[in-house]
Amino acid sequence: MSEKVILVIYGRGGHQEQMRRLLIQLRKASPDMKFVSIADVPDKLGSLKHLECPEPRDKFAKWGSPFKLCYAASVSLVQCFRLTKQFNISGIVSTGPGMAVLPSIFFRLLGKHVVYIESWSRFFTGSLTGHVMYRVSHSFYVQNRSMSKVFPKAEYAGRL
Repeated sequence: MSEKVILVIYGRGGHQEQMRRLLIQLRKASPDMKFVSIADVPDKLGSLKHLECPEPRDKFAKWGSPFKLCYAASVSLVQCFRLTKQFNISGIVSTGPGMAVLPSIFFRLLGKHVVYIESWSRFFTGSLTGHVMYRVSHSFYVQNRSMSKVFPKAEYAGRL
């Protein structure tokens, strides 16, 4: 368990593609980098261990969301405990889905570095997850310059 790994959290679609591109860059900079992942899709990125987590809210149905949130939070906490028993998590990186919030708070309380990258599809308003993670993360990145007005302390990093 002494080997350090990074926890990456991403969702389906654009979140997954952004993580794929980020991991390509990280592997170039650090070929020995190892990571574990949590996502709402099967692993296609080559993680040491992949855990699937349900999306914490349904963007299109308001009535089921509180129940879905409680279930997803429970699953997420169990997964975080499992990962801490198996791996020495050095930090967490997320490319945007809401399922990243609880693990980010969990690992931040354990003293781990939390990095959040706001979605590349955001130009004028921040996502709900982005507004929460702006307060939770140590490092917060935006991919569009216009988002610097929404998140003034964010670092502009360009598109992945």
